[in-house]
Amino acid sequence: MLVVAKRKAMKRKMDLSEMMRSTAKIFVCAREFVVRKRGQTMTEYTLVLAAIAVVVFGVYLALGHNVSTLASGVDSTLTNS
Repeated sequence: MLVVAKRKAMKRKMDLSEMMRSTAKIFVCAREFVVRKRGQTMTEYTLVLAAIAVVVFGVYLALGHNVSTLASGVDSTLTNS
């Protein structure tokens, strides 16, 4: 009788242990999915932002004086109106 009770207690303990293990596994998988996704998105945004900065800087170098002249022309037109 005592042996049967010990076996049942061990089985319950193993079931609980397996349940905790599977719950922990699900939690870790979910966390890795969220963290991985966030890291990818942040990297993509950084690359896009860097590309936009390079294009804007290139346009500024190419058209810097023209833009400055255009801005002062618009400013003087608005001032005179």
